[in-house]
Amino acid sequence: MKKKSFLSGIGAKLALAAVALTTVVFTSCEKEEFNVEPVELSPASATIVATVYDLTTGEVLAPQAIVETITAGTDGTIAATTKEISCPSFSNAEYLPVEAITVAIPKLAKGQFALIPVNFYAQKIVSAAKNVTVSEDPTTIETTEVKNTPVTYGPYDVDKKLDIEYAAKVGSEVVNINAINSYIETLVNSRAMSNENVIKVLKAVVGTYNTGIKTEMQKETRTIKAQTTVTFSPVTTIIESVVTVTATVDGVEYTIPNVQLRKAGATVVSESSESHAGHDHGHGDNSNSGGGAGGR
Repeated sequence: MKKKSFLSGIGAKLALAAVALTTVVFTSCEKEEFNVEPVELSPASATIVATVYDLTTGEVLAPQAIVETITAGTDGTIAATTKEISCPSFSNAEYLPVEAITVAIPKLAKGQFALIPVNFYAQKIVSAAKNVTVSEDPTTIETTEVKNTPVTYGPYDVDKKLDIEYAAKVGSEVVNINAINSYIETLVNSRAMSNENVIKVLKAVVGTYNTGIKTEMQKETRTIKAQTTVTFSPVTTIIESVVTVTATVDGVEYTIPNVQLRKAGATVVSESSESHAGHDHGHGDNSNSGGGAGGR
């Protein structure tokens, strides 16, 4: 199997694109007629966030932060492409330089925006594990879409700029971690280090990819047009594949095959809108009294 350098010393490629699903929520006022006008969808956008981990311990060296924002073209869309992302700065006196990662940007239509997580793994100079690489078997890659809870805002009496919150899944996990750890215990052929310490190092290397898939709330600033209800529907792509991890410890190269990796890819949020413009009422003494939940 041709090995693909995953860390190349310590860089990591753990971000893939997703396909979004759009959910349209309709509301109405009973026994009243009003005009529904088309709503102009917001231009597409993509935000790349990066987290830096210690390769051996999994400790977060630099928490998730925005490293790049991609805006739409003149037509309001973003074409599928790739982009090289550099590792965010962190207190790295004890660590080797971290190489840049090339990430995939999904194709996004108007009314869509995406969160693309990128994980960097920094290796301490004194770390026992050297030349760590991960090669993925492309024939084993499977993707599934996980719908997160939609959120709805509006209607308001005037245009309102606010931070909307939505759920996104991040992280990765080794599905067969127990079997892999058992296999590691049969590999050791140490020269100077104790077998126990070599086993700990190899387990720690694999454990780096077993941080867990978590749901985290994210924020995005959007403007909700007056008399408009907007629903944001986030969908995360989960990628599963079989990888082989190779590492050199105490001068001996160890190969750990059949690692079943499951990781969160991009979360794409689809925006659907309903206009309440022209929603006239004739209740009470005022010819235009009453009227919906605007401004609440």
